[in-house]
Amino acid sequence: MKRSYRKPPIIEALCEFQFEPSQPWDGTFLGPIYDKVQSVFPMKRPVDTLQVQVGLSGQEAPAPSVVSVPGSMWFMREDEKVLMRVGPDVVSVHHLQAYSDWETLRGYIERALDAYRQVARPSGVRRLGLRYVNRLEVPGQNVAIEDYLFALPSIPEKLPQQFSRWVQRVEIPYAQLRGILALQSGSIHEEGQEDSAFLLDLDFSTSPLEAMPLAHAVEWVERAHDEVERAFEACITPTARQLLQEVNSGE
Repeated sequence: MKRSYRKPPIIEALCEFQFEPSQPWDGTFLGPIYDKVQSVFPMKRPVDTLQVQVGLSGQEAPAPSVVSVPGSMWFMREDEKVLMRVGPDVVSVHHLQAYSDWETLRGYIERALDAYRQVARPSGVRRLGLRYVNRLEVPGQNVAIEDYLFALPSIPEKLPQQFSRWVQRVEIPYAQLRGILALQSGSIHEEGQEDSAFLLDLDFSTSPLEAMPLAHAVEWVERAHDEVERAFEACITPTARQLLQEVNSGE
C-alpha cells in the first residue's frame, strides 16, 4: 500500500539522463529545446559551477570562484522550485521543496526528455538516475537515532554503542532493473542548529554496462521510483512516520 505524508521530508528529487549522442553537441540546441518547454519553464539562466579552493593548513582559504559551464542552461518554473538543466549530452529535472507528488514530477521528466530527444536526437541513454534526498528533522538534541531510522551503522560490540556524528553509504544491486541503489544516511550538523537532523539519500541509477534505448527510459524511471519508495519505507520507523504525519487511507 502506497503511503503518503503531510510533512514529506524530501528536500530535492531529481532525475538525470546522460545520453549516447548521435551527433556532436551544439550550443544552438538550447534555443529550440527552450521553445518546447517555455510554457512550463519560462525562466532561464546559465549553469554555473562553484570551484572551491582549499587553503593550506593554518591559512585562510581564498574565496571560491564561480565559472560558467559552456553550452549548459537552467530552465525554471517561475517559483524556481522545479528546474530543468540542459547541457552537452545531459538533461535533468530537479524538484525542490515543497515536493508535490510523483505524478507531477514524472510529467516534468517526460516533457524534458521529449524536448531534448526531438532536438538533439541522441541514439540512446548512457546513464539514467533517479535520486531522492530526504532530511528528517527531530526535536531535541539527545535523540535515539534508532527510534527514527533503520539505516544505521553497525559498531563492534566491544565499543561504546553511542555515537554523535556518523555517515554510511552502501550500494545495492538490482539485477532485474540493471540498476544500483546507492543508500546514504547520516547525521546533519549545522551551526546554530537546535534540533537533530538526519540525511536519507536514495540514488537509483542504471548499471554502467550498456546504453539503454530511449523507448525504455520512462518505463525504467517508473520502476526505479517504485524501488526508491520501497527503500524509503524500509529505512524509516513507525515513530518517523508519526513525525512525518502519515495520512491514513480513509482521510
